[in-house]
Formats: sequence, C-alpha cells, structure tokens
Amino acid sequence: MKRSTLSIGILSLALMQWLDQGARACTVCMGANGPLGEAANGAIFVMLGVLFLVLGLISLVGYSLVKRGQAPLPAHAEFSRTISTSNVN
Repeated sequence: MKRSTLSIGILSLALMQWLDQGARACTVCMGANGPLGEAANGAIFVMLGVLFLVLGLISLVGYSLVKRGQAPLPAHAEFSRTISTSNVN
C-alpha cells in the first residue's frame, strides 16, 4: 500500500513538472504598461460594475418582496376573505 502511494505521488509530481513547462503568465498579467494593460484594467472594472449592478438588483427585488409581504391586504381582498369563511356550526 505504501509503495503504490509513493509511486503515485512521484508520478503526479513528475506530471505537474511536465505540465508546468508551458504555463507562463502573459505580459498583461505580469504588469505590462501600455494600451493592452490599460484595456485589461478597464475590462476588469467594467466586469466589477456589472457584478455590483446585478447583485444590487437582486437585493432590490428581495427588499421589494419583503416589503410587499408585510403590507396589509387591500380592502376588497379583506372583504372577500371575511365572506368566504364559513360561520356554520
């Protein structure tokens, strides 16, 4: 059992080392200055803005549902509720 676990561990380390050869960050990710870096920063801020907008709208819908659930019934609904209940004993 120990031998197979050790061999799997060594094999996985070798595989990670082999896969790591092609994994390098691009110049934008490494902090390149220039129009490409500025465009990437702008895109990040646009995505954050959209994310905050969507979360804000979801929160607004939740708040609206809570407020609507706490509101009293309209007069016609209250009247129909009182006449629809059976008072027969």
